[in-house]
Amino acid sequence: MSAPSPEPQRLPNGLLWLARPVAGTQAAVRVVYRCGGRDDPTGRSGMTHLVLRLVAGASRYLEPGQFNRLIASAGGRSGLEIDEDFAALQTVVPASQLERVLWAEAERMSNPRLEPDTLATAKQQLRQAVTAPQLNPYARLDLTVQRSGYLTHPYQRGALGDPEQLKDVDIDAVRAFHAGRFGCDRALLVVTGAFDEAAVARWVMHYFGSIRPPMPPASSSGASSGASSAASSASPPVSSSVSLPASASAPGPADLRESRRPQSQTLKLSLARAPLPAAALVWQVPRADDPSTPMWQLAHALLGLGRSGRLTDTLVDEKALAHQLSLRLDTHRDAGLLVAQALAAHGQTAAPVALALQQEVLRLADEPVTDEELNKAKALLRRQTLSDDWTADRLARSLGTAWAVRGEVVAPAKDMAAWMKLGGAEVQQFWRKQVVQAPVLTLLADIGAAAGVAA
Repeated sequence: MSAPSPEPQRLPNGLLWLARPVAGTQAAVRVVYRCGGRDDPTGRSGMTHLVLRLVAGASRYLEPGQFNRLIASAGGRSGLEIDEDFAALQTVVPASQLERVLWAEAERMSNPRLEPDTLATAKQQLRQAVTAPQLNPYARLDLTVQRSGYLTHPYQRGALGDPEQLKDVDIDAVRAFHAGRFGCDRALLVVTGAFDEAAVARWVMHYFGSIRPPMPPASSSGASSGASSAASSASPPVSSSVSLPASASAPGPADLRESRRPQSQTLKLSLARAPLPAAALVWQVPRADDPSTPMWQLAHALLGLGRSGRLTDTLVDEKALAHQLSLRLDTHRDAGLLVAQALAAHGQTAAPVALALQQEVLRLADEPVTDEELNKAKALLRRQTLSDDWTADRLARSLGTAWAVRGEVVAPAKDMAAWMKLGGAEVQQFWRKQVVQAPVLTLLADIGAAAGVAA
């Protein structure tokens, strides 16, 4: 048997698809649309999220909730993911159920039920999804990182959306957005797991090959169905265990550029329900496909990846200034952020924690990186990148995200080849220019009497 193609294949209708075998008993199917929060219309934050919930909700042959019930009865699980750069549906089932999942995903892609009643349900689901994170006592700090970390880019608004901006969205606007952004010619289908590759190729062509890219609806009055594209001609597969009823190809909006932060800034905010003060430092990072991305990845690993990262060693274990901390590298299609965040230890306020956190991040530029540190960081990155022991679920997510954010599924392998060649001195030189000399946003989040107001 020949090795699977490292690149997606294209069906005549423009759909990209990729199959990767994985040892085990499960199979995963991921459908990724290269449309995310960045693509929401101005004043309609959450439109992509809303349409994704409609696509996931019901179709010509699938009543509301039926897809999830069928997957659960087969011993699988399914969900959706909304990101600033993409929207995705993912299902994991026993490998014997793979063909039925492929039919169901083709059905959801070609015949979503876009009607006023399903729209009302999707709006309610979106509101619940937006409300849930707000229960976190540090939600205000997380929101400020997003809104103030980016200066001008739509990434400021996040991906979940604003229910208030969607209250009066009607079904015609939803159908038009779906037609322009959720066609099969803007999607990637990823299939991973235990399967026969020839059989998967036949199923993909059979169930997805007859889907046509959606046409903008002429009017809503004469439509008897919410489907905005032609139905797949294939009938659903029959099974005794699970019964079912009888790319980046199209261009998106022009790449959006983020403004550069002109100078460092400090903002103070009050956390009403948080048990401990917190601090966050935010630096700007280039777009995900920038040549410097592997350098950012290696520096991030040195400082904050794993329990032995420098930040935890110093601020938690040695100085006991922080109760908990994280270093997050958010890389997106157009711009990114490096976020160092810490919860203060008992008795501390946010300011000294922020100062110590900044000093430790900047120390990477001055204190030599030992061979042991460098090798450990690269080993951790390799473990994250190599897919030899990955589950079908994890591999499908990785491939789909790399395509949506980086434009190619092999981007992680290219990154690994680059940072494996880097030395400690190169990382330090890079850090001096990109972080030490760069403006930083400092967020101080205190509680009680120590809390301030925005500065």
